[in-house]
Amino acid sequence: MTAPVLRMADVTSGYRGIPAIRGVGLEVLPGEIVAILGANGAGKSTTLLTLAGVLTPLSGVVEALGQPVVGGRPHLVARRGLCLVPDSRALLHGLTVRENLAVALSRSTARIAADNAARGLSLLRPNPGETIVVTGASGALGGAAVQFARLQGLTVIGISGRSSLEYVESLGATAVEHGDDLADRVRAVAPGPIDAALDTAGKGLVSTLLDLRGGTGRVVTLADPAAAAQGVTFSAGHPGNRDSRPVREALEHIAAGRWRTRIARTFPLHRAAEAHRTLEAGHTGGKLLLVP
Repeated sequence: MTAPVLRMADVTSGYRGIPAIRGVGLEVLPGEIVAILGANGAGKSTTLLTLAGVLTPLSGVVEALGQPVVGGRPHLVARRGLCLVPDSRALLHGLTVRENLAVALSRSTARIAADNAARGLSLLRPNPGETIVVTGASGALGGAAVQFARLQGLTVIGISGRSSLEYVESLGATAVEHGDDLADRVRAVAPGPIDAALDTAGKGLVSTLLDLRGGTGRVVTLADPAAAAQGVTFSAGHPGNRDSRPVREALEHIAAGRWRTRIARTFPLHRAAEAHRTLEAGHTGGKLLLVP
């Protein structure tokens, strides 16, 4: 007899100890397509959340691919190839794909990056035509800083790893690989003196920026709190200094096609578990997208 890929046996589940479904039994065999039908409040979402490991059942058995589903740990279930994909309520159907992505920016880490990058630049008091160095230029924070700076009419020299140089160039910056003799190599590509420097990477690069600037004036770090001991301005993001204006500005630039977000890899939906493992491993080099 073929074993089910999904099984619920006499499952009671709900929220904060209050049952929303009781005594549910369900089996899905390999190759089957199963629909759960019911009115609002019947428990469809609760059933799916319990199957995916988001909710911990109050009683009963939940299994995926022959193994128990551990409630409250959906990432472990995703590694087996099972995840919950919400329906289309998250999409604004009157908007284009680009505009939907723009709306998503306001609820993601990109929102924090835009806010912090704009704050760091404002502390440097840049003027159009000046030259600024940005470390970590290929990251979410550094990439936002590069794009804001370019939109303000600045010449930008972006520091990044070798594999990201092309991406940094695509943002409108002159890319320089971090490594030995970094200050000399930056000076070699600069059109003139370095007017300001923004550190978004940490990793000990502040000393290079001090060398380029000849002191602490107009050097800001968003990533190295220890640099404050050297007289460098350190600015950390927190709820008290959040500003929604840079986020709105970034949204407008995205909608107009003037803003880039780095996409590292795309995965078809049936490889969601692989995408999750890649994300957990870190160092993705950009966003991961799941596509239908």
